Amino acid sequence: MERDLTAADRATTEASLALQPQMIDFFVALYGPYPFSSFGAIVDDDSVEYALETQTRPVYSGVASESTVAHELAHQWVGNSVSPETWRDIWLNEGFATYSEWMWAESRGGPTAQQRFEEVHATPAEDPFWAVPPGDPGPADLFAPAVYDRSAAALHALRGEVGEEPFRTLLRRWVTENAGGNVSGADLVALAEEVSGQDLGAFVTTWIDTPGKPVSW
Repeated sequence: MERDLTAADRATTEASLALQPQMIDFFVALYGPYPFSSFGAIVDDDSVEYALETQTRPVYSGVASESTVAHELAHQWVGNSVSPETWRDIWLNEGFATYSEWMWAESRGGPTAQQRFEEVHATPAEDPFWAVPPGDPGPADLFAPAVYDRSAAALHALRGEVGEEPFRTLLRRWVTENAGGNVSGADLVALAEEVSGQDLGAFVTTWIDTPGKPVSW
């Protein structure tokens, strides 16, 4: 880290990056073996304020918070090893990485995934957030907040819909069976239905494919 960070920002970044081995252990328990042979990070010296899930070496613009490091590290499984088939499937990348971030925070004594879900779902129905369907956000909204947070909320709702054990099975099979490949939203639905024995068509239509705030599913 060569950038002239404040002492507080440098301490935050160093503390966050020091947690990477623990994060890897946590995500291994969720998704299966780490998919690559090394890991690390690059802290850039620009002022763009971004993070990018570069394979094995995520890039951070200056300060790297713990939640951001967890998000980008989760992308090694969901995004880099298992990649979207088309850009409209980007919600699979960002939804899983955001939900991984929520689960990591809960494991550390932070807000629970349920609390994070409730925060998202408390967004008023008239808010533009709900106008973007994650399953087809369009070029202008590929990285809109809904692609991250609504998708993560959808995964949490799915967890409640299918039950804890099937959901955990889904996470692991999704990554291990698709490692090194490309996937679509339809692939996830098919696997979720296989694992749970449920018809999830209406659920997916409500949470992923349709603009508007889900009120029942």
